[in-house]
Amino acid sequence: MNMLAYNDESKILSIVVPVSFKRRQSRKTIVSPTGKNIKAITNVEGPKQDHVFVSSLIKAFDWQEKLDSGKYKTPKELAEKEDIEPTHMYRIMRLTLLAPDIIQTIMDGTQPRALTLQDVIRGFPVSWREQRDMFGF
Repeated sequence: MNMLAYNDESKILSIVVPVSFKRRQSRKTIVSPTGKNIKAITNVEGPKQDHVFVSSLIKAFDWQEKLDSGKYKTPKELAEKEDIEPTHMYRIMRLTLLAPDIIQTIMDGTQPRALTLQDVIRGFPVSWREQRDMFGF
């Protein structure tokens, strides 16, 4: 059996792997030609960015920059301009206090799956070391 075929005209490489799929104990398994089960790769996804979390981080730093630049005198004034509740703005802006390495992992999508925006906005310590401990870094 030819397992590797290359079509010169279409530049397509085909690889044929002789396996079969069997149902064993209500689970589908991949079986090699010798009859042994082949373990499938269970985590084929790479990093997955939490878009809501990333968007909130971007908003937090944008709002902080607007306040720092003097464009708005108070967070309440900015909240009115953005048409959001001041308390919501305060919670989101607190994200600017996260440790830089934690922010980077969130931006990269490599943060622990258990670290969610909802968990973070509930509150966290200001100390970066304590944040790392709290969030499992």
